[in-house]
Amino acid sequence: MGARWLYMLPALILSVVAVILALVGLARDPSPAKPERAGADEALAQQRAADKPKYTYWVATRELNIGSIVADDDFQKIDVSAPLSSALQADAQVVGQRLFQHVRNGEILSQVHLEAGNRLAQSVPAQFRAFAIDIDNASAVGGLLEPGDLVDVLVHFRKGQDEQPTSMILLKAIEVLAVKGQLQDADKTDEEKEKSRSRNATAVLAIPREALPKLLLADSNGELRLAMAGEDIGSEQNESAGGGAVGLSGKEQKELMLTTKLDSLFPEKKPVRRSVAPPRGNKVEVYEGSTSRSTYVR
Repeated sequence: MGARWLYMLPALILSVVAVILALVGLARDPSPAKPERAGADEALAQQRAADKPKYTYWVATRELNIGSIVADDDFQKIDVSAPLSSALQADAQVVGQRLFQHVRNGEILSQVHLEAGNRLAQSVPAQFRAFAIDIDNASAVGGLLEPGDLVDVLVHFRKGQDEQPTSMILLKAIEVLAVKGQLQDADKTDEEKEKSRSRNATAVLAIPREALPKLLLADSNGELRLAMAGEDIGSEQNESAGGGAVGLSGKEQKELMLTTKLDSLFPEKKPVRRSVAPPRGNKVEVYEGSTSRSTYVR
């Protein structure tokens, strides 16, 4: 029995020492080191988040229709961690821009919303409209008309004012946007150009908005013809402001809208004045004896 306890004594001693060490460790309470570790991890995460690049874009605060003008409260800034290729960055000026596409609420604004999708629409100046007219070799300046040219628009009426054939310069210094479906900067093959020319005998002009009714009336009731302007068009364009007689009145409008009637082409005949002999007076008979003679008395 004594030998048995002798063998168990070291094990008991080790067990007691282990319990004592455990109690001492619990008394010291090493648990506060865990919050320090958590705080360090949180600070490291915040530092990593701060090091990541941020991208700021515009997001719509309401639904906006096509043609709307962007106001200050229509969009707000939003930060994202990944770049968006088609999105418009927040440093871009968008207030006052016109929308060419519908924008939904919460949608990120892109350059596509602010650009006209049609190439012709992109080439139309502000306050102007694209207007197409039929052309042939004669009306298109011998078939030599090209996009980018400046022309005067003439109209001829078979029965104009006073039932007389009348012609006039309707608009001056008008820009040609397209000829036979071909834009100035269009990139087409020769075969595509030939097909476009054969099926599209029209010219597209940049017309001031206020001149559209007048041009439509002239196109519907008369015959239009284009006259190409030369190098001196700069001074004329400053005078007419690209719209001919549009917006002018009185003497200026009469000077720009040169109207010619058929009878004005022929010299006026002076009326023939017939010479009338002056009156000879009253005729009286004078008797002298057996003879008589006639005389005139005034």
